[in-house]
Amino acid sequence: MRPHLWDPWATARTAPDRTAVVADDESCTFAELTTRADALARALRARGVADGTVLSTDLPTGPRFFALALAALRYGYGLFPIAPQLLALPEGPSLLAEAGGALHITAAAPGPGRPALPCPVLGDDELLAAAATTPAGPGPAAPPAAGHLVLATSGTTGVPQAVVRTRPARPYKGVAVTERYGAGPELGPHLMANPTYHLGTLGPALYALQAGSPVVVQRTWSTAGFVELADRYRADSAFLSPDRLTELVAAGHAPRHRFRVVFHGGGACPPAVKRAAIDLFGPVLHEYYGTSRSVLTEITTPEWLDRPGSVGRPLPGIRIEVTRDGRVLPPGEAGEIGIRLRAADRDPGEPPVHATGDVGMLDADGYLFVIGRAGTPEELSAARLEHGVRLLPGVTDAAVLGGPEPLCFVEHGERGTFPDPVPAIEDSARHLGLPVPRIVLTPSGSLPRTPSGKIRRADLAGLAGTAPDPGRG
Repeated sequence: MRPHLWDPWATARTAPDRTAVVADDESCTFAELTTRADALARALRARGVADGTVLSTDLPTGPRFFALALAALRYGYGLFPIAPQLLALPEGPSLLAEAGGALHITAAAPGPGRPALPCPVLGDDELLAAAATTPAGPGPAAPPAAGHLVLATSGTTGVPQAVVRTRPARPYKGVAVTERYGAGPELGPHLMANPTYHLGTLGPALYALQAGSPVVVQRTWSTAGFVELADRYRADSAFLSPDRLTELVAAGHAPRHRFRVVFHGGGACPPAVKRAAIDLFGPVLHEYYGTSRSVLTEITTPEWLDRPGSVGRPLPGIRIEVTRDGRVLPPGEAGEIGIRLRAADRDPGEPPVHATGDVGMLDADGYLFVIGRAGTPEELSAARLEHGVRLLPGVTDAAVLGGPEPLCFVEHGERGTFPDPVPAIEDSARHLGLPVPRIVLTPSGSLPRTPSGKIRRADLAGLAGTAPDPGRG
């Protein structure tokens, strides 16, 4: 497949009855999806919503959500998707203010129990009703600048924060369709098994839809349900967060219809889990690393097998630097990961190097290895310990909390099938000059997680008092 530019309106012209989005009992064709997107944008203009305005939404992931997302991208609006459970928190309304949201679009009309928001609230059906009575008109004199997404951090260490991405200067023209992403007008659906609003989960689905592939949303997770949807719709690509990838590996569940690409990212994936996933799905895993600002690196299965644990090399136009105390480090040395974004992705006046908050190292060929979160020298040592724990046999995830009484939470597979990891963890801590942590062993999937699948570290300290001690049970 030669790379080519494509968008959903092109699919609507060439295959108007092709299914675009399926979520439970909701579905729409590409013609219906793009017609709805056009109508939403027309209604926003009729209400006087200015070019570049940031809209927020808690619409559930499905046809109505993707219509609004496409309307924003094509017609020059910002879109801040926020999960209803996050919006209901005391911090939810302040997130909208951080994002600069000027209008909130929802499925349900405001009523008792809904939080007071710092902006007007409107139902998307109300917008469509207005569009029905609004003449199409000639459109703007010049194409609007591209729309953009505003996203929130996952909140692993505390309260999520809004991350406003730079609005692209060029008008929306679609996406470059490339073979390695397993999407296109002639290919099968993308299965969205993590229907959340984080860039890692939304990005692959939105790309597939723009490239011409349908999107199937699995709103209620189960390994059996994932396999059933993949086989029923003959999905060619899917996204899985590391925790859900782990569950599929543990269950041994894989669809009969083989994926072309299985994306994963958004959190560390222990090499043992990834090797088992490659055995289960074939050499089709495609891992990426990034922040709420941008995807930064990618790595294919053959590359990863040559460099287990790597998250890949930077995408074109992105540079990665590993530094310590302001000094760029040579390959093999661990330090803070900084990125030089493309000029088009930087805000005016923004420093050329953006700190990711992560620590890691580059090898001699420029492949990145992420160790953990940046911080003090002690926190760096704790991150190195956590990275080492994930490499132990049987470990499916880990989290180390530093401090005078450090804690090491270790998720594991079925006990008795691997050596006791406790002695190795204790030896590693001593080697790194850390106090020997209290080690809490727990089955895979038992630690609290964010909707994107990351361990919610802010909740771990409170679990230590109820966990078995010393964690060998």
